[in-house]
Amino acid sequence: MGAAGEDCAGIGVRDGGVRVIVVGIDPGLTGALSFVDTATGAIAIEDIPTKERSARGEVAKRVDGLALATLVRRHVPPNAAAMSACEAVRSFGRSDPARAATVDSLQMTLGALLAVFDVLRCPCVLVEPRAWQQLAGVAGKAKEQRERGTLPAAVLKARELYPAAAPMLERVKDHNRAESLLIAHYAVRTLA
Repeated sequence: MGAAGEDCAGIGVRDGGVRVIVVGIDPGLTGALSFVDTATGAIAIEDIPTKERSARGEVAKRVDGLALATLVRRHVPPNAAAMSACEAVRSFGRSDPARAATVDSLQMTLGALLAVFDVLRCPCVLVEPRAWQQLAGVAGKAKEQRERGTLPAAVLKARELYPAAAPMLERVKDHNRAESLLIAHYAVRTLA
């Protein structure tokens, strides 16, 4: 795992004038990646690519590692200074058979994400949810209270911080995209 303040090539990202592309990752099969260019302010948001799984009795999809690597390389060229931050996920209720497949899927997704970023020589820093949520000033999804159909706080905050992202964050279900952007924002503010 790369140390905070280092890009995937080991170059310090705190050096003045260095262009760094920061990748924020909200893991999960409906998760997303956000790419923030610290020099230009340009952003891009992409859903995590998935493909069908053939096993029965399990979650029907998994991360498409090749598509993910291709997507990351499209936004982060091989010689670019870059860093990535991924929300740390925890197993919750593995003893509950109804949740076992979900827990397994989430852990497999995190493993696939970390492996792809390792292969691309851009290891992830894991970020606790409460850390990026506190910086952004939003509550976690479980604690948030809002009327059905209204945009989640993470979407509203991401649109406020990055107005150019508004077209990519128009729907309630874009909360994963918004969270990936807020995780990237956290990394820009505290790690880069």
